[in-house]
Parts: sequence; C-alpha cells; structure tokens
Amino acid sequence: MEKVKKQLLQAAINHGSMPMDMVTEIIAKLCDAYDVRVPDSPTALKGVIVEIDTELRKYDQTLQFVKHPLDGTEYLVFGMLTANLACKFQPQYTDTERNYFHKLLESLVSSDDYGFVWNDIYSVANLIPANVQRPLTKQRIQDLESIWTAQGYFLQKEDKIYLGPRTMVEYGNYLKQHFPDFIKDCILCQRIVFWDVKCSECQVKLHRECIRKYLIKKSTCPGCKRTWNTRLSLPQNN
Repeated sequence: MEKVKKQLLQAAINHGSMPMDMVTEIIAKLCDAYDVRVPDSPTALKGVIVEIDTELRKYDQTLQFVKHPLDGTEYLVFGMLTANLACKFQPQYTDTERNYFHKLLESLVSSDDYGFVWNDIYSVANLIPANVQRPLTKQRIQDLESIWTAQGYFLQKEDKIYLGPRTMVEYGNYLKQHFPDFIKDCILCQRIVFWDVKCSECQVKLHRECIRKYLIKKSTCPGCKRTWNTRLSLPQNN
C-alpha cells in the first residue's frame, strides 16, 4: 500500500484538486497495478488519505477531502500550509501573473457570494499595480483561468467563477486574517465557513452539517437565539 500512497499523492500534487470519482478510479488502477486490496468503502479510502496527510503535515503540506458547498462535490485537495503567501504559489508564474492571482482572490472574497461573472476576469487584471511587468493579454488571462480552475483554485458554475476547493484549503487562514469582514469562522465548530447556511434573523453563517446536528436538540439559532427558520436542504437549481 505504500507504493499506492506514493503514486496517489503524486497524482494529487499534479492535479491539485480531484473529484471523488477520479480519486476512486486512480486508486483502483494503482491497487490493481501493485496487487493491493482496494479500499472497500469511502471510510477506508479516507483512512488512507488521513495516513498520507499525517505525514505531509510534518512538512507544512496537506492532503484532505473537501466538500464544496456550491456544487456538493467532494474533492481531494493537495495544499501548502506555509504561512508565507509567496511560498504557496507555483514559481513558474511571472510577477504579473502572481499579482493577478492575488487580485482575483481579493475580488472574489469581497463579492457578495465569493464569485463574479466570467467576463469580470478581464477587469480584475486592470487592478494590478502599474509598476509590475507587462500587462496580461486577453488570451493569457483565459489560459490562466483555465489552469487555475483545473487545479481547484477556482470553481466554475454556470456563468460565474467562485473560490475553489483548493483555495478553501490553502488560502483559507490567509483570507480570514486579511479579510476578517468577509471570511469568518462557523460559531459551532470554529472552522472557516464560506457559503453554506445563513440565519434568516441575524445573518450569521454556519456550516450546513454543523447547524443540522445542532438543531437535533435545539430549535434556535446559536447566534441570536431566535427560532431557526432557514431551510437546510440545498436548492434544486444548485
């Protein structure tokens, strides 16, 4: 199983973010190639990931499953946990491209739903300081968006792009520290909450699963203590 773990980790590093069906397909092929028993349940598979993650955290890296609230898909995400923002992003990009990436993050975080329409990716490029390298071409902007979406930094849904699963893992704490008015912790689990559910009375934001468990025994919002009236199921058009 050690060889399977090593190859699975390499695939995760190469892709950055992979949906669960892709992960199960890869691990099935690896187990077959190395004549190892395939994990027989999602719990067993997640146990393998936890073992890999435990080792990675010694090096300020992580491998973990993240369920994105907007599409309900569970992704396996590889991320860097270093505090230095400059160390997180791949060195093959130019200063202009790295500046553009950070401006995209800032613009998405400060939007109402952490997303904006696809065409806004071009106007964000105008926010890059004038003293950096030559401006990005329209084609390069499109290429970068495709690359970063494929890597899980952004999520495309209909005609908009949002913060992706890898950004949630890799940049969550950075965004909470630098944008405290927009990124906050769920008051039930003290972990960052991005979309999920808002109380209709006080607008406090909570993880869907956290409030679902909380409401088994109580009927009021843990924030304002008023009766909880917000539906917990995902809208059908999501």
